[in-house]
Amino acid sequence: MAGREAGGPETYEHGLVRSLAEIDKKNEYHLFCLQDHAAQSFGIVQDNVTYHVLHPNFRWISIPFGLPLAMMRSGVDILHATFVPPPYCPREYLFTVHGFDMFAHPEFYPKVVRWRLNRLIRTGLQNAKVMLCVSQAVKNLLAEKFNISQDRLRVVHNAVGEHFRPVAPEIVRRTLVQNYGIDGPYVLYVGKLQACKNVVRILETFHRFRHEVDSNMKLVLVGKKTWTSSDIAETIDRLKLRPHVVEIGYAKNEDLPVLYSGASMFVFPSLSEGFGMPVLEALACGAPVITSNVDALPEVTGDAALHVNPYSIDDIGSAMQRVYTDPVLRESLRARGFVRAKEFTWRGAAEQTLAAYTQLAHA
Repeated sequence: MAGREAGGPETYEHGLVRSLAEIDKKNEYHLFCLQDHAAQSFGIVQDNVTYHVLHPNFRWISIPFGLPLAMMRSGVDILHATFVPPPYCPREYLFTVHGFDMFAHPEFYPKVVRWRLNRLIRTGLQNAKVMLCVSQAVKNLLAEKFNISQDRLRVVHNAVGEHFRPVAPEIVRRTLVQNYGIDGPYVLYVGKLQACKNVVRILETFHRFRHEVDSNMKLVLVGKKTWTSSDIAETIDRLKLRPHVVEIGYAKNEDLPVLYSGASMFVFPSLSEGFGMPVLEALACGAPVITSNVDALPEVTGDAALHVNPYSIDDIGSAMQRVYTDPVLRESLRARGFVRAKEFTWRGAAEQTLAAYTQLAHA
């Protein structure tokens, strides 16, 4: 997923691989990428890291055919499939499972995308020797829904990069005005603009919040549009929110700490989430977080966020009003967020992943 502006899965690959390169100078790492710029995006130059760009530049061919051939030519001992595995793999492999919304909410995915993803994921669940689950919630679902034995499942939480930390207010103000034209308070959402992220309910809740609490507040949406983004545009127009919503699109990783640091609150009431990296990034930057009470989100945020029923506009709106009107609550969430975020490091994830590699290599 590297180099594709792919959100959480891309962040996972960058964070994990860079930390593995830092802690392990002994083993050889071969990174199989889909484009030249994907290989360059890691920024790692060291003797035990080799890049391979698969051909042709078409993932539906390069993953099932190009990847197995490249693996055999390079002589690797094991494969780590970080998003989906190839249909056929000539070596034993590990498989990272990021979530389950394609099974829990198939209505959110076009049929062709759902068919391909589900088929490859089921292949991984059947054939992988070890599955790395990004949360206990994912592990529980795999064990219960797919009857997978516990000895094949390991929880290796995602993490937050060290550059996610509070940014000085004067830098925040200057950057927001110059780069994004934002001048004033705002509610923030970061993530793909798709149905499972519940953006339509965020808009409906924000519409009510503006009329009942603060008409000067803006809503800033950060993320790439997807096949379900038309519902978001229709909702903005229906509620006449166009002047009050700032759509930034995809934001570079280095810009996100500024956006989190300047937010009055971060709202992420996702309907289905295997982990939820944006909530962890927001916590690390000191933004008060409102998120869902479903799947992995309570596991990730602990007591450092307000948890709401993502299907209830009243529940989401009540939490927004609490954060806006209660400075003691805001400061409490901020302090607890810093503590919580420090529990999730890429170095820790890399150490656990390396232990899984070692186990598989010597099995």
